[in-house]
Amino acid sequence: MKKRIIIGLVVILLISIIAVSIIPKPQDPFNWKMVVTVDENNTPIKTNVTYDSKTGESFGIGLYETPIHSPEYSMQLTKTVHENTSFEGYYWISNQMYDPNDYLIFCLLDYEQVPFSLDGSPPQVLYRVDLAPLEERFFHVKIGPLEEGGHDCEFVALLKTEEHSLDHDFRLSTDFSYLGSKRVNLLVNSTTMPDVRYSSLRSIGARECGTDYVVNDGILLTQSPCQAEGWFYEDVRAGDDLSYWINVGADSRYPVSVAMITLIDYLQVPVVEDTPGNVLFLDLDAGEKVSVPARIAVPDKESVHELMVLYLPAPYARLMSDSGDPVRTNQWSWTEPSIRVGLNVTAL
Repeated sequence: MKKRIIIGLVVILLISIIAVSIIPKPQDPFNWKMVVTVDENNTPIKTNVTYDSKTGESFGIGLYETPIHSPEYSMQLTKTVHENTSFEGYYWISNQMYDPNDYLIFCLLDYEQVPFSLDGSPPQVLYRVDLAPLEERFFHVKIGPLEEGGHDCEFVALLKTEEHSLDHDFRLSTDFSYLGSKRVNLLVNSTTMPDVRYSSLRSIGARECGTDYVVNDGILLTQSPCQAEGWFYEDVRAGDDLSYWINVGADSRYPVSVAMITLIDYLQVPVVEDTPGNVLFLDLDAGEKVSVPARIAVPDKESVHELMVLYLPAPYARLMSDSGDPVRTNQWSWTEPSIRVGLNVTAL
């Protein structure tokens, strides 16, 4: 599937809420909505979900110092934390829909899934929470203790994780959708973020796709390098290895940097099986588009499993200056999901 081309963009500023509608190609049966809220520093915080154009349904997320949904209580983009102490805050989810929904929540610390406490529970990696129609709730989150240095921390909420249909339309609807995240820099006895060690494209076997390749400042999973059509599901055997390609591309106007992580059933696994490291950092020149080989071990259980890759722009970028002003970059500060590929696993 070609990465969606934006043919219309309307921005409405009303108090502290911005609603942005991205209109898909006419043959695409889905409508898309990207909701952007503005914090006290006039910095955008985005959530994007598929929505019903007749009702404008969506969901919202935020990170707050106290459980009060008001801009003055929104957490700063940079938070100072003492060494060997924990980071705490309140993660807000608003189910702005006419049906109940469950959300899967996890935390990325330095691009690794880490256990955290939700509402005082013993730490674990994944939490599922249920929200009633039009309900919004605060969840107390706590991670740590933290080591000295600068850290990137991001809380992610996923919708429709219990849906395992192999239907083409559902798989298509997961592209750039059903995910909201909130990111913060954590400074522990430090004023700087870590330097990023980007992978050499040659050393990881990446293929050049050419400047006219369909992916532009985004991500697409395919079965072959530089393929233009999306990959939605695959019939696989339990325990086999599955190779595929992660296609990423920089906008022609500016270079991009990105961290990529792989999830199977929403748990992090290495981007390439049996290799060290769960994160791949890439730095691309303006207009550069590449296809990166990836490999996973197919789960052993017979059922439909979920494969997705997360695209995290501007890794370890400072989100706020020392003076307290938001730092502007060509890229955004939130995570984008790939299409969820359904792995239909059968026994050996």
